[in-house]
Amino acid sequence: MKRTKRSVRGGMKVRAYDVLRRAVEEGITYGWRWAHKHTDTPGEDAIVDQIIQGVLNEVCEYFDFDDEDCPA
Repeated sequence: MKRTKRSVRGGMKVRAYDVLRRAVEEGITYGWRWAHKHTDTPGEDAIVDQIIQGVLNEVCEYFDFDDEDCPA
């Protein structure tokens, strides 16, 4: 099922900083948990990689980019 995008009209305005902050926080949490999913002691590289991937996935959930580079 494909979601259709609708423009917001009128007096509403998105607080982009707050939305981005939330996406980053959720991505960090998700990445940290994913890095620890199969081991209690993941390496630093694994943690960093999973956090980066988690943040990028969450940002792509909330924001659209013209170049369509988001894999989500």
